[in-house]
Amino acid sequence: MRKVLFKKFLLRALAVVAAYLIVGNLLDSVVLREVEPGPTFYPPAGFQFVSKSEGFRQTVLKRDNGVFWLELELEPYAAGPPEHVHTTFAENFAVAEGTLSLLFQGETRVVRAGEKLLVPPGTAHKPFNGTGSRVVVRGPLEPEYAIPDLFSVFLTQAYGFFDESPSNNQAPKALLQMSRFAPKYDSWLASVPVPAQRALFFIIRPIARLLGYRTHYEKYIPRRSSATSVPA
Repeated sequence: MRKVLFKKFLLRALAVVAAYLIVGNLLDSVVLREVEPGPTFYPPAGFQFVSKSEGFRQTVLKRDNGVFWLELELEPYAAGPPEHVHTTFAENFAVAEGTLSLLFQGETRVVRAGEKLLVPPGTAHKPFNGTGSRVVVRGPLEPEYAIPDLFSVFLTQAYGFFDESPSNNQAPKALLQMSRFAPKYDSWLASVPVPAQRALFFIIRPIARLLGYRTHYEKYIPRRSSATSVPA
């Protein structure tokens, strides 16, 4: 009798979970799908945005036909972002000033002024500054140094969210927010296999949406007053 009751309970529990996953993701992705970020969410050429936690200052050098180019300035001993992965695009780090440290495939590489290092798609990496002098990363405005346009939205949104409050960098807030950010902008933590993150975020993203987490927020829209002249 107990086995029969347990089996019925288990089947009902599985049915509830399946219904949640199907209905929750259907509502989130189809019925109540978020609108795409409009033009105001894309930082214009000359716009600067800063991450206090990472010690980064980034400047949009140019936008063109669905891609953009950045200058990255790392303050002395800048910690940089968590080690992460992009599955669909590469990053080409060309150092114009100083000495960049780059955690690349589990090893720390040093890239000096005049040198460059290409990080292919799917490769774990983490740029940081291990020196007491600033580092400037600025590649030429050539296709191999371009980044998909949508990633500029992620940078302004992520910098805004994670610098807004220390609690936003801790669980559960960070996890709930990344369930919205990571699939949208192709930015995944390197500490967990991407397929596992996709599965986890598929489970929790309807809850995150219900709790008010989004892929983009109007309060983090780049303000045109923050745009500056583009460095020569």
